[in-house]
Amino acid sequence: MNEKNNFDIVRFSLAFIVMLVHAAEVTRSADIRFLSQFLNSDFAVRGFFAISGFLIAKSYLRSKSLTSYFIKRAQRILPAYIFVIVLCFVIGMCLTTLPLMDFLKNKETIKYLIANFSFLNFIQPSLPGVFTSNPNQPMDGSLWTIKAELTLYVLLPFIVPLMKKSPLKVWSIIFVISCAWFFYFTSLYTGPKADTLAKQFVSLSSFFFFGSLLAIHQPTFDRLKEITIVSLVVFLLFKNTQYSFIIEPIAFSSVVILFCTNLCKEVKISQYGDLSYGMYLYHWPIIQVLQHFGLFATNAFIGLGLTIVITLALAYTSWNVLESRFLKRAHHKQPSIAPPTNIARD
Repeated sequence: MNEKNNFDIVRFSLAFIVMLVHAAEVTRSADIRFLSQFLNSDFAVRGFFAISGFLIAKSYLRSKSLTSYFIKRAQRILPAYIFVIVLCFVIGMCLTTLPLMDFLKNKETIKYLIANFSFLNFIQPSLPGVFTSNPNQPMDGSLWTIKAELTLYVLLPFIVPLMKKSPLKVWSIIFVISCAWFFYFTSLYTGPKADTLAKQFVSLSSFFFFGSLLAIHQPTFDRLKEITIVSLVVFLLFKNTQYSFIIEPIAFSSVVILFCTNLCKEVKISQYGDLSYGMYLYHWPIIQVLQHFGLFATNAFIGLGLTIVITLALAYTSWNVLESRFLKRAHHKQPSIAPPTNIARD
């Protein structure tokens, strides 16, 4: 496995795809609808989970203790997450149609803060009187994946030791459970929020832990190119059928990790910081604010351009002022519990 890698640029690209697709879907602008037709945000999100599974497994194996592992994860996730919740709350105070005191005392406002700080964004995704004229009202619809990510972080210390003993068997069990979950909620379940339930951490676990498998099991990683080619061929054959979800965890995960590790020459962007997490968190409220002020209605391409510029600026500032400062505390040298492979930042 090469020390040079493309994790930064691939994560940046996946976050950029999510931002472009959401710009089209959140605003429902006909002028930029093509973005959601030609780009696939589901692929991008699942690619993120595969990369996380790979990198977080490496991080766990380098950690001197379970406590240090969880501290590192908290220091990576929480600062920017807390900031975006506060940012959305401030936006709500500024843009609500309610009198300020009514907004602050409203049960939905309190519910929003409690639910979102608890990672239960689905309970109260919107604030009262905010974005009521926009096609979509959630303050930040991207946050739903964070609870899934955190759940998998908690599961990983229990899965990795098992995977080190029986890597293919353990991942196969996860794969079967994941596919069964997705199939049930997309084909058999007739209750509410079927699509939302289908995409929860259980279905995403097969992507996450396939990344972990590649990080832990060298024979599988050594055959990554062959796995990628075969799985992509199978995926293309079944792409337009109801069975494509079965091959997606292998095809999507392998192609993303292949691009990250050894497919092409390193594209170095680390001098600007690790912007992908900030881009992912901040783009949605920026889109909503620009939509609120009519930028997308006036000219969707100007709205899109401003979304990109403001999101990148905020992500850059967030990394350099907030996120990196917490990571510096976590990334002091530690004795590792397994031989380290310095492929990317945690």
